[in-house]
Amino acid sequence: MAIVRVFLLFLCCAMASVAWAGSRAVSHAAGDASSELDRAIHALCSKQVVLLGEDGSHAGATTIAVKAQLVRRLVQECGFGGVVFESQFYDMLAFDHAVVAGLAQHKQLADGIGALWSHYAAFAPLEDWLFAEAAAGRLRVGGMDPQAGGSDGRYSADQLPVVLSSVLAGDRRMECDLIIGRHDRWEYDEVHPFDGAALPSLRACIRDIREKLAASHGGPSSALSAMANSYANYLDFAADDPQGLRDRGMYQNLMWLRKQWPAGTRIVVWCASVHAAKTLAGSNTPVRPLGSYVSEALGNHAAAIGFSALGGSYGHVGGRGLPRMLAPASPGSLESRTFATTGPRSLRFVDHKQLQALGRVSARALEYGHSETLDWSTLLDGVIVLREETPATVMPQR
Repeated sequence: MAIVRVFLLFLCCAMASVAWAGSRAVSHAAGDASSELDRAIHALCSKQVVLLGEDGSHAGATTIAVKAQLVRRLVQECGFGGVVFESQFYDMLAFDHAVVAGLAQHKQLADGIGALWSHYAAFAPLEDWLFAEAAAGRLRVGGMDPQAGGSDGRYSADQLPVVLSSVLAGDRRMECDLIIGRHDRWEYDEVHPFDGAALPSLRACIRDIREKLAASHGGPSSALSAMANSYANYLDFAADDPQGLRDRGMYQNLMWLRKQWPAGTRIVVWCASVHAAKTLAGSNTPVRPLGSYVSEALGNHAAAIGFSALGGSYGHVGGRGLPRMLAPASPGSLESRTFATTGPRSLRFVDHKQLQALGRVSARALEYGHSETLDWSTLLDGVIVLREETPATVMPQR
């Protein structure tokens, strides 16, 4: 029995030692990630606008979790007062007005942010925090995308057509309510197809609305004028957007929000890296991105951060379909070189000077689906490289 007791004591001590070592390794890895994010926060804390990018599929759970940490730290540690999403301008503006009126609902925020993020389990903690902070008046939350409609855009589908058309009179008011509503709810059919006459009819309605607003002294600072102007921008690229007009429209809406919010409000922008970039010259998408306008306006007071990953997998837009594996990173790529001598770290922040030192190098910091050889320091002010990306999964309805 004494031998058994000694053996059990030895086994317990060994198990405790393994558990302690394991927890220490986890803590050490977390500490490594934290120290890298400390470096990112140090680089971003003094900026006026920080654009946080991601893969265009918007379906990387690890990226979402890291971005959520950065958002909260920029707000809590650096005094940022606004968060703007690559989501509908109209629905998020309606949420902001509901907050001011003390009538905001959590689902209104979720619908405004939309299916690109609000359906994901990885995003839920940040969404809860954003709602609490906004409802308490400590944070402003907005959207900047001029596009209208979509499965979650309930305000733009149900109320925006009525609100925009309200400045018109008589039959024209009813007609434009129907025309805009049909488009936002995508209720086209054989009788009313989305054909060569649909966009001209929409443009004519928005033109009449803007003229009425101008005649009634509805200046550009009014929310109704801003929505009408945004919708006009949307119609310029609703059929096709080879020139990147959506990015220009997002920039105009972002700057409008910045002027409306309290003076000095510093903003975190949550978007895809192809929008955050300061330029896309030489890339596979050579249009002028949102980040180029922000950089031109604010210079060194703005920063654009991209994301990439050494390995792992990621999902599809909205969480549909099976996860996609990331192709192995080539030996000389940004991803491989970043982790060549870093030990077990879960992520690394490659700052602007480090990007400059790398020069032209292959990386998938715009799209996980393909790598491009570029001088990434011209596109981004930093890249957070994950050791392993994970696919974002849709959570049950809350």
